[in-house]
Amino acid sequence: MDKAKVALLVSAPNQPGWIHEVADWLRRDDLYEVSALLVAEADDGPRGRAQPWSSVGLGPVARLENRILNTRHRAQLAPRALAESVPAGIPLLRLTLRRDERGDLVACEDEAFAAMRGLGLDLILILGLPAVRGAFTDVARRGAWLLAHSELEGQADVTHAGFWEVYQRADHTTVKLWRVGAVEQGDVLLDARSFNTEPFWLKNRARALSLGNFMLFDTLRAAPKTSSPTAHPAPIAKDAGIQGIDARRRPAQWDGAAYLARQAWMISGLVLRKAMKRNVTWRIAMCPSAHEPMAALAASVLEPPKGRFFADPFVYTHEGRPYVFFEDYDFRERKGKISVASYADGAFRFLGTVLDLPYHLSFPFIFHYNGATYMVPETCGNRTIELWRCTEFPLKWEIHEVLMSNVSAVDTIVFFHGKYWWLFTNIDRADGTSHCDELFAFYADRPDATTWTPHALNPIIRSPVKARNAGMVVDGNGDVIRCAQTQGFLHYGKGVSLNRIEELSPSTYSEAEGQVHYPSFLRKPFASMHHWHHHGGHTVFDFAFME
Repeated sequence: MDKAKVALLVSAPNQPGWIHEVADWLRRDDLYEVSALLVAEADDGPRGRAQPWSSVGLGPVARLENRILNTRHRAQLAPRALAESVPAGIPLLRLTLRRDERGDLVACEDEAFAAMRGLGLDLILILGLPAVRGAFTDVARRGAWLLAHSELEGQADVTHAGFWEVYQRADHTTVKLWRVGAVEQGDVLLDARSFNTEPFWLKNRARALSLGNFMLFDTLRAAPKTSSPTAHPAPIAKDAGIQGIDARRRPAQWDGAAYLARQAWMISGLVLRKAMKRNVTWRIAMCPSAHEPMAALAASVLEPPKGRFFADPFVYTHEGRPYVFFEDYDFRERKGKISVASYADGAFRFLGTVLDLPYHLSFPFIFHYNGATYMVPETCGNRTIELWRCTEFPLKWEIHEVLMSNVSAVDTIVFFHGKYWWLFTNIDRADGTSHCDELFAFYADRPDATTWTPHALNPIIRSPVKARNAGMVVDGNGDVIRCAQTQGFLHYGKGVSLNRIEELSPSTYSEAEGQVHYPSFLRKPFASMHHWHHHGGHTVFDFAFME
């Protein structure tokens, strides 16, 4: 199969690292290749100079926050010659752009435009520029695609991407992929994904750039699975269940000053909380209902001792008696281990430590298979997904298999459904610091397989509203309800939703969206809840509040 020919439309020959990532991915892929580099110039600007499509206006903020960026984030923003990442010898065409009578940005149909038409392009990617419309959108067989990291002024403003979400304390930040129409009304939304808003603008922008690239790569990969590489991907609804922010204008210098004031207030509050030793401590509780979190009002509570918290509980019934396995986090050691407690007559009894390893442990998912009891604890600190087998219930366990290696994955659940064993896990593909935005599915014939086949639609959930696993409920009729966390701005564990899996096969996935339940029943400051599990007629959950 011939590779699809892709052209990159950029503002100058020197481009930041995130655009180099796109070029590098296309160069390595088996189905696509970079066939041309298109450099946009204004019709009244000197040739060869970058067009200032957006001005910074927030220089002091950028200089301050640049100090907290890690090496990868700095590389995303640092410009260098794009010739380093595109194949040598490909055409470089300088397109002249102007505004038409409607105010749309269009390409002048000159000699460079004619040369572009003669390249037989399959796709044009608009990177770091506003939408270019008119005849330009018909040059490539699959049209022109635009990565929009911001909702500001015409769908593209990489410079200020993520600013307003942090300023307004929005829970989530959205990135979109558009197929550009000849006029704005003809735009088609190909994908929209969101992530939990970072507390600082430049970190938020860096995450938007990373997620945008992954969204683009996923969309490009998905098309050949159903058709040829030149086929159009299916559009999604333009709102895509994504809520935007209120402000749409470009931020000005005075917005930067207000932003710094708000950030100073936020940081001073965090420092004051630490000085006053006001912590959010997680606890575990047992309640009577499998499907109604408000039943937590009638719960029995397992309180942690001072200097520790208990979270991520899973209940497992053994010989008719419920046992609760959970994360036991020690603040002095700064890592978690797995502990277990029994439950009888409305009270918990702490039994001891199950697993204590050199790396952090949490989320001890328990299941039964072939007469044995297994656990899949979170072992992200070891960059593995590990399967442990119980040798003497409930305190003695041994490593049985490493299901995956060299992966930044958390909160894994393994269960049987249909013809396969399924592994659902939250993977951070960027820098391993946030696992709340995407849910990945894999399948195999056995739960202890060391080779798992990725789901055709990975990631199957693409929003921090419900991507991160929070436990599960299996009904008596075999229905699976995937419990999911909802995150907020600087609020880990804002709520929990219970989402029934309606369709699950190697190529399909759908779940009925359950209502998000917020822990308002606590009537405490900074109330939180991020886990819900049911087994054998017993339900456990965790909760926290400011003390």
